[in-house]
Amino acid sequence: MTALWNLVLFADREADFTAMGDHFRAESAHLNIPHFFVLGLSILTVASLIWALTRWQDNDFAWNLDNPQRLFWDLCRRHELNTNETTLLRKVSRELQLAHPASLFVDPRLLISAMQLEKFHDLHGEISKLGEIFFGFHLWQQAMAADNNRMQEESVIV
Repeated sequence: MTALWNLVLFADREADFTAMGDHFRAESAHLNIPHFFVLGLSILTVASLIWALTRWQDNDFAWNLDNPQRLFWDLCRRHELNTNETTLLRKVSRELQLAHPASLFVDPRLLISAMQLEKFHDLHGEISKLGEIFFGFHLWQQAMAADNNRMQEESVIV
């Protein structure tokens, strides 16, 4: 209350604005170098922070989009694969030297070619089960039949 009362009393007095323009006159103008240094340092700090934040955001965004390993793990999680199935798919992608291991989820020929490798002959049932999970029973059977036909045609040619 007293602050409001003091404000009313000070507002009642006349203000002296004659000294207000003294700093705008050429004879009293001077450069304050330390203030310019602080201003430059502040601008540099803000610019550096903006640059660092945009770079961090771009890297985080790139990791989420352009990472084949991340896509592979996300697909394994979405298909609710257990650890053994995920490990088997990782081995298959390494053996087939796939740049994008997630391609196992979209191309049945890759799983079929993995079943033909000597290293995975004993895992034929597990790979076939994964093929049925990824592509459905009928599409997986069609892919298997197409591969068998191709193999028979190649054996006839040779």
